[in-house]
Parts: sequence; structure tokens; C-alpha cells
Amino acid sequence: MMTKNSIKVIAVLFLLSVQLFAQNEAEKVKSLFVYNFTRYIEWPQTDGTFYIGVLGSDQNLLAAFREMASKKSTPSMKIIVKQFSNPAEAEGYNLVYIPESNSRSLKQISGRTKTLVVTEKAGMTKYGSDINFVQHGGKIRFEMNKGSIDKTELKVSSQLMSLAIMV
Repeated sequence: MMTKNSIKVIAVLFLLSVQLFAQNEAEKVKSLFVYNFTRYIEWPQTDGTFYIGVLGSDQNLLAAFREMASKKSTPSMKIIVKQFSNPAEAEGYNLVYIPESNSRSLKQISGRTKTLVVTEKAGMTKYGSDINFVQHGGKIRFEMNKGSIDKTELKVSSQLMSLAIMV
């Protein structure tokens, strides 16, 4: 026989598992968005390898990006995802992803040529992020700062811009 306390514990555990599932799904969705960014932005000539740097140690986020890279890499384009901890280590990546928990590091990373900076905290495009994920109508959307992207010398397709919330 279940007591009120055991029902409460089960309910809390259920809610936590639903929240974790939703969070993991959100990270997977963001990683797929990032993959599509790689396809609709003109990048400088590379050796066929596309480097994504993820700032911080969020293992769920890294797992989502690595899963995307393993499924989306092709013989002509290999996607390599690396984790780094110090903003000074942001050199050499085609795309740098800054999770919300590390958004304070944006100023140290933004403004690099030929590197797209993607964030996930409200208002970050105003502070130098090129693309920022936001929740809009219960869905994950992305803002784009065209002025900031122009400074990177990357060319964004009009198709991608039409999907963005322009800031």
C-alpha cells in the first residue's frame, strides 16, 4: 500500500525524469540546428573537417553534439566536436557554442573572423553572439545578429536568414 509520501516521491521523480528528457531533447534539437547552420553558411575553404568547440563541461550537451557529428559527418565533411574550458582556447574552431551557464565568456570569444559564435541565453545577440537560441511560443527558435555575422566574414544564405528572428 502506498502512502501519501511515497506517492509524492514518485511524482517528484517522474517530473524530474520528464524534465531531464525534455532537456536532452532540447539539446538534440539545438545540435541539429547547428548542423543546419553548417550547411547554410559559406565557410572558408577547409581540409574537409569542420570543427565545433563547446565551452564548458555539460556532458549532456556534448553527447548531443557528438551524436549529431557521428550521424551527419560525410566523406566530404567530417564534423569534429571538442570541449574546451578556457575562452582563450576558442581559436581554430569554425563554430563555437557557448551554453547559458558560460555566457559570461561571450565577450572574450565574440568578434573573431571566420568563427560563428552560437549562444543560448536571452539577449546574447545584443552582446556579440552571432546566433542565439531562444524559446518562442514553446518552440526552440534562433535569433541572428546580421551585423555581428558580417564581421566574421562568413556568408549566410537568405534561406537561413528567413528562418531567423533578426536582431
